[in-house]
Parts: sequence; C-alpha cells; structure tokens
Amino acid sequence: MLKGSLYKDMIRVILQKSGYSVCPYGYESTLSDVKSRLTKETRNSKTGRRIRFSPDLLVYDDQNVMLVEVKMRGKSPPMIRASEIQNVKEFWNDSVLVIVVPEGNIFYAQRISELEIQQNDYYQLSEFEKFQDIFTRVQPEDISYYKSIALENMKTKKKTHTRFFV
Repeated sequence: MLKGSLYKDMIRVILQKSGYSVCPYGYESTLSDVKSRLTKETRNSKTGRRIRFSPDLLVYDDQNVMLVEVKMRGKSPPMIRASEIQNVKEFWNDSVLVIVVPEGNIFYAQRISELEIQQNDYYQLSEFEKFQDIFTRVQPEDISYYKSIALENMKTKKKTHTRFFV
C-alpha cells in the first residue's frame, strides 16, 4: 500500500508540475473514516462498492476534468486483472486509469470507457497509451526524470518513500 501511495503521489506531482490542478479523491484519502466503519454487508452493497472503487485523484485544467485511478505493477509483463477494470468501469466509466510499470515508457494511461470488457483474465499493456498522450501538458523531460525515479523505486524492496519532488 505504501508503494502504491508513492506512485499516486508521483503522478500527482507530475500532473501539478505540468499545470494541472490535482486533488485527492479516492476511498483511501478522503473517505478513510467511512472505510473503517463499513461492515461486510455495507462494503459489498452497490453504494459501498462504488465508494471502494472510487478513483484516487481529481485532475483538472481549464479544458478538462478527469477522475484518475493509479495502479502500480512491479512485475513485467504487468498483470492488470480484468476484474479490477470491470469494477472501475461499473461505477466510474468516465475515469482514466494510470498504470506505472517497470517497462517501456513506465507511465501509461487509458480512459476506462476505451477498455473493452473482456473474458481474458488480464489486460495487456498494449491496450494503454503513453501517459503523456492522455495528459498532453506533460513534458518529455518530466517523464524522463520521473521514469528513472520510478524504476529505482521498483528495484528496491524497502517500503520507504524516496524524495522525488523538484
């Protein structure tokens, strides 16, 4: 969970540095009190599931407003379970999924509405675009800078935050 939080923070910083406004949005950050009070029955209700699968960030600029879910996968090839996509798709079909993986561009994104529901167990990385193709204000030098930090963090086994703020 700590590693996931690191990448969510990294995505937040990249987007803010690129001129987007970013606010915490999801279950873990804004609804932590609700999270601790949900029973098994309420957690599995339609409203409980909507809360549990809420995206991590609210990202906006003068032209767009987006809800963004951030996932990190430390293994290659990355395994993005179809059930994860289906849960987000059910309640947040207009959101964007960002994945951070240890290969290629490192940062990828796709609009949930663009991902077809499939019978396979996993989505392939080829179904995602480069992060900067979705978030067009992001500069190549920022991707390059944070790419090396992300890779270094994926190599370490420690659950500590690396300072990556510029």
